Amino acid sequence: MPIKTSLLRSEAGVRLHRIEHPGGQPENSARPYRLSTCRSAPPLAFSDERAALDAFDLEVIAALSDPTVIDMQRRGLLD
Repeated sequence: MPIKTSLLRSEAGVRLHRIEHPGGQPENSARPYRLSTCRSAPPLAFSDERAALDAFDLEVIAALSDPTVIDMQRRGLLD
């Protein structure tokens, strides 16, 4: 069974996904939230939805103050 990924939020090149592993595999489902950004930072994983949403908000703030992200938004490359 394939992994199911659901996009929860997306803004300024920051994306928050919920990852659902088949069969509830405990080694993979301990951190079902994945935060990625277009800035040069590795994706982060969270086990708690509230922590993931808080991190999303902070990363959006950081992205909106990044000159590269601002330029990408201005050119229509990001949402």
